[in-house]
Amino acid sequence: MSRRINLSDSKGRNAEVIFKSIAKKPLVKTVTAEGKATQTARVLKSTVENSYERLLKNLGNDEAIAEALMATDPEFNPQLTGLFVSETTKVYINTDLKPVFKIQKTEAVHLPDGTLKEERTPKETIANILAEFPVKPAGKFLPKKEVYNKFVFSKKYQITHINGLTFDFLFEMAKELHEQDALMLLVGGEKGNEPLVFQDGGKTYRAFLEGRIKDKSYILLMHLSNLELKGL
Repeated sequence: MSRRINLSDSKGRNAEVIFKSIAKKPLVKTVTAEGKATQTARVLKSTVENSYERLLKNLGNDEAIAEALMATDPEFNPQLTGLFVSETTKVYINTDLKPVFKIQKTEAVHLPDGTLKEERTPKETIANILAEFPVKPAGKFLPKKEVYNKFVFSKKYQITHINGLTFDFLFEMAKELHEQDALMLLVGGEKGNEPLVFQDGGKTYRAFLEGRIKDKSYILLMHLSNLELKGL
């Protein structure tokens, strides 16, 4: 599914273009014994009543659970296990495995060695990729090796054009990055110093733009990171 982003180039020109995730083609294709293509499906594994947490709470310890597994099938509900699942909704539960309707979120901040520094209320984030002020390059080319050795990338999107004008716009950006053999940091906000937020209440990401060209074709990639590698 494609989404829009208000993107600016190094010359201050901006345009709304689209970005989408890159789906990797599987290296192995699975088929049935007759050679027909297979497909994946979501099925129900168990209910809360058949979960390990509930069994542990009811039986007391792992030894009792093991004995119950050998004697009966407490982890299996013959009426529900294996049912096809179409849609799901996230539900928070308490230690008694009961749904709760009021929660308080906390954010854990850790030091480079993994120890907990503090717990705090998460900051409210507002999406800024399609805001009044466009996402723009920070203006400094970063060697690829330097970025790869400093950040862990968690997501990658491809930015593409929607018409002939935006093709030229993005091709020039990709060409500039290709010739420099470098990445460029993307920033948002009115002052141009904010990390990117893709949806209200979402995570903040450092975004690095990579461009490649071949003849009259281009590829423009946006690498996202929310984890920086630091020495102890």
